[in-house]
Amino acid sequence: MATSKNDRFRIPYINMIIRTFGEHFQLSVQQACSYLYRCKGIHYLVDHYDVEHTLPVEDTIEALASVCRRNGGLLA
Repeated sequence: MATSKNDRFRIPYINMIIRTFGEHFQLSVQQACSYLYRCKGIHYLVDHYDVEHTLPVEDTIEALASVCRRNGGLLA
């Protein structure tokens, strides 16, 4: 299976964002992952990786929080 250069960095990037999101909202990694999955944040990261990985991490965390709020998340 051929993988592009971006594919090689996609999973580590998403992992880093999940961990940073958890730290920002004082959640464990498992809680952050569950929350992001339930509120469509993981889907957003996968779909918008090409743009999001070029932005500052803080901007991505804000965007994720906004996406999650629109999908029923309660973290502010």
